[in-house]
Amino acid sequence: MVSLARGIMIAVTLICWGMSLYKLRDLARDRGNRPLRALCLALIAITISMTLQPLMPKIDQLFGIPDITRLTSNCLSLMCATAAQAFLLYMTSGDVSTQRRVRRRTIALALTITVMIVMFVVTLSDGSRSDPRVRPAEYYGEPSHPPFHIVYLAYLFVYLAYLGWSLTQVVVLANRYARIAHRPLLRFGLRMITVGSLWGLAYVAAKLVAVALGNRSPDWALITDAVVVLTFSTSILLVLIGSTIPSWGPRVGLDRLWVGAAAFRDYYRLYPLWTQIHAVLPEIALLPSPSGVRGALSIARDASLRRVRITVEILDGYATLRPWMSTAVLAQAQSAAQEGGLVGEQQTAMVEAVVIGAALASRLDGVPPSSEATEALALPLGPPRDSAAGDLDAADQVTWLAQVARAIATPMAGMIIKRVTSDALPLTPQSSER
Repeated sequence: MVSLARGIMIAVTLICWGMSLYKLRDLARDRGNRPLRALCLALIAITISMTLQPLMPKIDQLFGIPDITRLTSNCLSLMCATAAQAFLLYMTSGDVSTQRRVRRRTIALALTITVMIVMFVVTLSDGSRSDPRVRPAEYYGEPSHPPFHIVYLAYLFVYLAYLGWSLTQVVVLANRYARIAHRPLLRFGLRMITVGSLWGLAYVAAKLVAVALGNRSPDWALITDAVVVLTFSTSILLVLIGSTIPSWGPRVGLDRLWVGAAAFRDYYRLYPLWTQIHAVLPEIALLPSPSGVRGALSIARDASLRRVRITVEILDGYATLRPWMSTAVLAQAQSAAQEGGLVGEQQTAMVEAVVIGAALASRLDGVPPSSEATEALALPLGPPRDSAAGDLDAADQVTWLAQVARAIATPMAGMIIKRVTSDALPLTPQSSER
């Protein structure tokens, strides 16, 4: 397990070098780009930190100072975490307030590194120094069981405290920015940064566990050593890919693949609503419904076109069903949805699903069109929005119809539709003849 973790670390280090050089090329073309400068600093810092780790014994022997390389690696890791925060802050704004926030984080980094260096110097006189994260044998290949030094332990906790705080800040900032990012690959990259930072927090937790268990049992020490390396490498890899995928992703076609996958997903999200409408109004279908493996492959090949067609067919069904839509049904559906505890968009989607389901049931039962004025039932209702926003655009329309499709397939929708249609039956001429 230890050899596997170490192999993963070497592979991640090579990837770090590739990505760092790739982004440095971009920086050479756009030197005034603050977010890019911060990103390059983060990548270079963590790349050098990763590169130093397997060389620690030789570098320490070269300088004649035990653990000097580990101190350098730790400081570079903290520098990477701080630069990552600056990158995310500059991505959202470059105003004076943002610069002030970056400056405060830089000062905090400088103070933390200063404290770590002072603690490190204090422990130089102790010949039994070692990192409580792992057994020295794992790094230097020599058996040793040194006692924990209180100052060095404090050094480790300072390092982990700042790193844990920084990673938490990265999670918050990346998650916040992902909510407003419009480019799919950028949003995906920010999500990967969030997940990678969470893995980084797992690394912090694993180091703390290693401190508690490492010297008590050699078997536990081996396991915790491997977990520490694995979580650290996984965190770096995810953050690395997430921070660079918006630039290299389009060059390898990931943006087109993403668009196709989103269209394929949207098609099947809309399918339950289309199925119910098509069962009553088969004339809405522009093409035969695909089925089986071949059908799924044909949808995947033309996912964007299929999504447009299924959306148009659903809206054609809405238009055909308009004479069977009832404001009375809408009022009953709203009341039932409120009783069911639904609010906001969930309530609106349920109401629309019930209106459509009741109209389908009435059409299927041969009920004549309603004599009510149905202009007020201009579907799709859509999510609550300002009147100035106008009609839903194509993407919002698909998202909304997918919510209605999800609502119409629920047991609650079936119960409400059954209730409102049974209440309406005695009011129709055909039902009274029965």
